[in-house]
Amino acid sequence: MSEENVEVVRSAYKAFAEGGVEAAMPMFAPDLVMYPFPEWTERAAYRGHDGLRALLAEWTENFDGFELAVSEFKEIDDMVLVLAETVGWIKNSQVPIRQPIGTICSDFQDGRIGTGRSFLTWPQALKAAGLSE
Repeated sequence: MSEENVEVVRSAYKAFAEGGVEAAMPMFAPDLVMYPFPEWTERAAYRGHDGLRALLAEWTENFDGFELAVSEFKEIDDMVLVLAETVGWIKNSQVPIRQPIGTICSDFQDGRIGTGRSFLTWPQALKAAGLSE
């Protein structure tokens, strides 16, 4: 089942890269819960498809040319760890930004992601997934 979960997550990231949040939506359960990184100053949790839309809108509104550059999808029991970087430019500037982000996807339901938890550093994400660097 874990390899199937990796493929679901890989498909979600690919769909997002090619068509945005709406293209990725079928890979997320309707009752999904997304937890942004602990330093996030907005809501602590975003629920459902509308919550995912809101979270991604709030996150990407600070960027021009936003994309997620994935380095690795890692299978861990019934979870999938994604190590990536957000890449783009700070809104209305030519200042480039590359921010590491680690996301743990879990609670898969009928081939869809049920929960996502994000972290601003790869070491934080690895630790949360029960791994060390």
